[in-house]
Amino acid sequence: MLAALAAMLAPVAPCRRPLAAALGRVLAEPVRAMAPVPATAMALRDGWAVSAAETLGAGPFSPLRLPAPPPRLAPGDALPPGTDALLDPFDLEEAGPLAMALQPATPGDGVRAAGDDIAAGSVIRTAGERLGLRDLPALAAMGVESLALRVPRIALHHADPALAAMLGAWARAEGAETAEGPPDLVLTDDRALDDAVMGIGARPGMGAGIGRRHGVPAVLLPRLAEDAVAAWLLLASPAIRLLAGAVAPAPLRLRLAGKVASTVGLAELVPLAVEADGLARPLAVGALPLAALARATAVLVVPPGAEGYEAGAVIEAQTLP
Repeated sequence: MLAALAAMLAPVAPCRRPLAAALGRVLAEPVRAMAPVPATAMALRDGWAVSAAETLGAGPFSPLRLPAPPPRLAPGDALPPGTDALLDPFDLEEAGPLAMALQPATPGDGVRAAGDDIAAGSVIRTAGERLGLRDLPALAAMGVESLALRVPRIALHHADPALAAMLGAWARAEGAETAEGPPDLVLTDDRALDDAVMGIGARPGMGAGIGRRHGVPAVLLPRLAEDAVAAWLLLASPAIRLLAGAVAPAPLRLRLAGKVASTVGLAELVPLAVEADGLARPLAVGALPLAALARATAVLVVPPGAEGYEAGAVIEAQTLP
């Protein structure tokens, strides 16, 4: 059924958003540094900007007079032309117009060279990746003010307001928005869909389906929370990633703390609690009771042809939002 849904979808057109509105969104093009960062050498700490060659031979018992008093820099200040190192604040003695070095400096001491943070031409994020909080300092240093993104528009309707709030938050975490306007995908519990195809051969989730609502691709979300979550994991979330052109997240490789017995012929969802020792403890099989959903941090999907897994088996699971 996912293949049939995917055939209805294509990545949405890129749009530009300011940097502050791009967090969590999927990039439509690579973010590339057009210039080195820093653009010129800069100070990493407080100190005196000097030419290291002019301090050779200096020592606490043999101060060396410098040609001119050096400037005092703070972290982040650009090094003046002709300087390539920092003397520590107490390694310089001032006597009127004279400046005496009390220690020798080595080229690069206390300095970050041009391009050491980001080399010109470096790709910070590729198309299909999501922009994260840790990207902001690099993008700010590069002078990036806006980005090209793919932002699917989702229409979400469900009779259960708590479930609708959770799924709406999950959609936004996938980089979509639920603002007003013509949607790219409809998520609904209303079974009146055009060209409906029902049943996904999964437990839970048997009541899920796909179709169209007013010509827009749609996923039918069953009324029960566990079935709706299964429909999200198996259909809606992959559909939003396709619309956003997002790179599929890498699966979690976990070791099962207990045996999982599954029914052949159905894909069965297994909520997992990942413990401190790295073991994944099954909380249920073929069901997502609300208490298990609240405790689970990942979900294993047992394929229809498998009978399950023994305790200690290494499996691949997907993270719950």
